Amino acid sequence: MDSKSLVKLAKSLSDPTRLALLQEIAKGTNKGCADLFEFVPISQPSMSQHLKALSEAGLVESRKEGRYMKVAIVEEKVQELEDFLRSLR
Repeated sequence: MDSKSLVKLAKSLSDPTRLALLQEIAKGTNKGCADLFEFVPISQPSMSQHLKALSEAGLVESRKEGRYMKVAIVEEKVQELEDFLRSLR
């Protein structure tokens, strides 16, 4: 993982709301955006901003299913982060 990607990832994880969203998304595959409002009660524009930051960091990906947007963890990025943290030992 290059330093630029790591900094972007760290910044995205430094926000408590984004961290809560990521933890909730990780509990189930392809959670709908509407489902996330139940666990993180924020406005729709705020939700969009936070999901965008997580997506730009490569942690989540979204896809449209019908009229719903589904969000899932990007396992490869999580593995990269785990590998980096292990390298610090």
